[in-house]
Amino acid sequence: MRKTLLSLALLAAPFATAQQSEPLPQETLDTIIQNLKNGRNTAAMVEYIDSINRVPFSDDIYEITYKDKNNEILYVNKDGSYIFQADIISVPNALNITRERRETLAAAKGITSEDDKKGSAAKNPDDPPPKAGKQKGDGQFAALPVALAQKEKKGDGSRRLWIVTAPDCDMCKTLEEQLGSISDVTLYRYLYTASDAARQRALAINCHHNPPEALRDHLLYGLHSEEAPKEDCAAREGEKLKQIKEETGEADRAELPVLTFPDGYETRVLAATSEELDSWITMHQPAKSDDKPAEAEPVTNTDGNATAATDNPAPTSGEDSDPTPTDIQPTAEDREPAADAAPATDQPVNAQAQPAPNGTPAANPNGGRVKIDAPPIRPRP
Repeated sequence: MRKTLLSLALLAAPFATAQQSEPLPQETLDTIIQNLKNGRNTAAMVEYIDSINRVPFSDDIYEITYKDKNNEILYVNKDGSYIFQADIISVPNALNITRERRETLAAAKGITSEDDKKGSAAKNPDDPPPKAGKQKGDGQFAALPVALAQKEKKGDGSRRLWIVTAPDCDMCKTLEEQLGSISDVTLYRYLYTASDAARQRALAINCHHNPPEALRDHLLYGLHSEEAPKEDCAAREGEKLKQIKEETGEADRAELPVLTFPDGYETRVLAATSEELDSWITMHQPAKSDDKPAEAEPVTNTDGNATAATDNPAPTSGEDSDPTPTDIQPTAEDREPAADAAPATDQPVNAQAQPAPNGTPAANPNGGRVKIDAPPIRPRP
């Protein structure tokens, strides 16, 4: 059963985000729960589900909420064969319906709101965004300060991803396989250890000269160094593992791995392929903005002096209006074609030009310009 991450923008009329009060039939709930239990990596989430509710924008999608101090929201289709992790946005008014629901749940459960989360500055610029409602030792996995993590820079390292993993985690093997072909990302891995055996293996991995490589060799191939960690490294890395365990508390390893993205999005559901995971990483990076205004090229006046161009030059007349047709001087493209030039038409450039009667060039309503058929420009996915 393939679970797909979709970024959804629903074309809908403005509507309230309050959930419909009519409960789902028990038969529908049972079907969804059973299919989630049968899923490859969704079985562990079932016991944490608090409710499955209708949504106001569709009869074919339901909302999943979680118990305790957790305001995360998932969406599921009618039979539980697909789950959706996305922000649902109303196109007409750009209302982020999912965000409003998360904030409503946060207020009802007394946990940190989205605004509070954004307002809390990280001590280290590489630290992940804080998780709303996370308390020390509450049993929730969360990305922690990067001082506790393995750091691996792949390619130019321009994108970032924080991963909670473990040396004895089966699904973490699949994630490492997918990460193998992904470049241009900086990975921060936190090793969670639930047993003394896992702790000893994590110490050996973290004290290796290349910890990320040692983790991959262990998870994918069962290879590991027999050399005992040096005493100073074992003490240092042991303290990190202890802090990770204390911050997390007793948690279910079946939830691992947990991925956290720079925009605060968190998921326990693995991508189907490395290509899909690569697209997730790109999609959840912060938007880039260029605050530096573009410099205008100088304009040469008729007297030969160069002056700086302005975006909105002052009108020469007293009126603040568009110029009249007589004020516009035709460009070379707009002038009538020469007598010996090929007649311009309103047809694509590869079309046959049809001469007008009496052998004279046909009049061109486009002022000498030629229309070119080109494919429409579509937004990049």
